[in-house]
Amino acid sequence: MAAPIVALGNLVEDNAYVFRAFALDGNRRKGKIRARAFYRPSDHADGLSVGVSPEACVAELTTNYGYCRLQVGKIHGLAHGLEVRLDPQREGHALIHNLPCIDSGDENERKKAELIAGKLARCAELVTDEPYYPTPEGPQPHPQLP
Repeated sequence: MAAPIVALGNLVEDNAYVFRAFALDGNRRKGKIRARAFYRPSDHADGLSVGVSPEACVAELTTNYGYCRLQVGKIHGLAHGLEVRLDPQREGHALIHNLPCIDSGDENERKKAELIAGKLARCAELVTDEPYYPTPEGPQPHPQLP
């Protein structure tokens, strides 16, 4: 079942940064961000989740493997109609909108999704490849990891 479509909010300004958490261990390898970190599945109806802060990008994840940041102007400048828009229903949450789905049954859409994901990975800057769990006292290691 597809996720419900949310009303998209304002366009994020080009000079701002957004942050993408690595929800899967394979989204980064040997200090490099892999394209798969930017694959949008079809059950994410409105786009790919990003946060307006590191804390926001990991807020709803029980496990993460670090995060990266992207300057919004670089996303908008990719010439694929991508837009970074705020989610008016979730503070600190934004979406990369108009990103094709990686699991589409349409071969052309899937290839375009792979192409754009690779471009996003090249635009992204690795901040940390260690799990990030913010608390009022600062980032904490994951309780299950040594």
